[in-house]
Amino acid sequence: MKRICLLTLIVLLCVASLASAAPVKVTLWHSMGGDIGKAMESLISKYNAEQSAVLVEPVFRGTYPEVLNAAVASARAGTAPTCVQIYEVGSRAAIDSGVFVPLEELLQPGEVDWDDYVDAVINYYRVGGRQWSMPFNSSSAILYINADLFRKAGLDPADPPSTFGEILEASKKIVASKAAPYGITWPLHTWFVEQWMAEQGAPLVNNDNGRTDRPTTIYTESPEMRHVFDWWKELYDEKLWINPGVEDWDQANALFMGQQVAMEITSTSDVTFLTNAGRDAGFEVICAKLPVPDDVSRVGVVPGGASIWLVGNKPQAELEAAKKFLIWMSKPEQQVVWHQSTGYFPVRKSAIDLLDDEGWFRKNPNFRVALDQVLETKASIGTQGALIGRFQEVRTILEEAFEKVMGGASVEAALRDAKTRVERSFSDYNSLF
Repeated sequence: MKRICLLTLIVLLCVASLASAAPVKVTLWHSMGGDIGKAMESLISKYNAEQSAVLVEPVFRGTYPEVLNAAVASARAGTAPTCVQIYEVGSRAAIDSGVFVPLEELLQPGEVDWDDYVDAVINYYRVGGRQWSMPFNSSSAILYINADLFRKAGLDPADPPSTFGEILEASKKIVASKAAPYGITWPLHTWFVEQWMAEQGAPLVNNDNGRTDRPTTIYTESPEMRHVFDWWKELYDEKLWINPGVEDWDQANALFMGQQVAMEITSTSDVTFLTNAGRDAGFEVICAKLPVPDDVSRVGVVPGGASIWLVGNKPQAELEAAKKFLIWMSKPEQQVVWHQSTGYFPVRKSAIDLLDDEGWFRKNPNFRVALDQVLETKASIGTQGALIGRFQEVRTILEEAFEKVMGGASVEAALRDAKTRVERSFSDYNSLF
């Protein structure tokens, strides 16, 4: 009997030991597909292999809006993941949902050196004086040039167009020389409109771009917005810009890679893909800063991309495990790998130093463009970015406004109608609070 009891005790101790050694599972919902998704999952696999206390399970859940909506719904149903990748314009909705906990509430003093993060990025995700999420994949819009087509059109790719007027003139030369059927493309997406508003130092909405209170109006009738829409219309009317479709990033890239255009404006997250794909197709790709309106001093851009948020109603051990993972993901070494694999710029200043030390930017100048653009951004209400509860709806309204312009409506009428529709959306959303 004593022997049986002893064996039983040994078995129980072994089971307890195994249980205590079991890693804490952390589930991450994300929107990274294709090669970028593989790069993200590779980093997570590296983390899982380096330690045994935490096991991170990445789950692709669709587009940015789909992930945000699914995360909020699942949190309210009690089936949410531990952490969620949320795109920058989902920040207000994420906070208002009440299902996420500010990251800083879990941090011990000195656990994260926020001063080492790129100012423009950290300022975007600091809302109400609190750091809500961990910056991860940060981007900005830049200009991609087919250097071979530029030379064919008699243009110097080493002196890329930097203003609206220069884009217009370069596009005319490209088409006239038959170097390409069109001069330029970018997805019919108002992320670019938001960037051009920021470059002019102008807020998109009132109440300090939604930072001091929820917005009630949008500045669609401002001179800054008219600059953007009038120029865009001129490019379209003169058949210099080709419409790849609403928010159709892949088709815009296909037009550029198919040499139907000599220029494309898109995210820095495509630097690796477009640079390598161009080389494989036999032409040189050169990156340049986002062009700005004529006679406007460049102010800067709003960081795009996404950050990672923690779902609040979770066991403390799970949240602590997720926090450790997020801190690891944002370390300089991981940011270097992420940047080199994708083109998203590093969110840590020390990561930039590591890249400089190894001569990365000297050998790969295309990767430096978006980073310089962000580092040179001046702090302002415009460049901090707007906080809007139903930002995706606002984007859709502005996209439909330009579709009306393409259909023959005047810019003034299209923007006036957009203002009415956006303000109705604001009123409806604000009534919930």
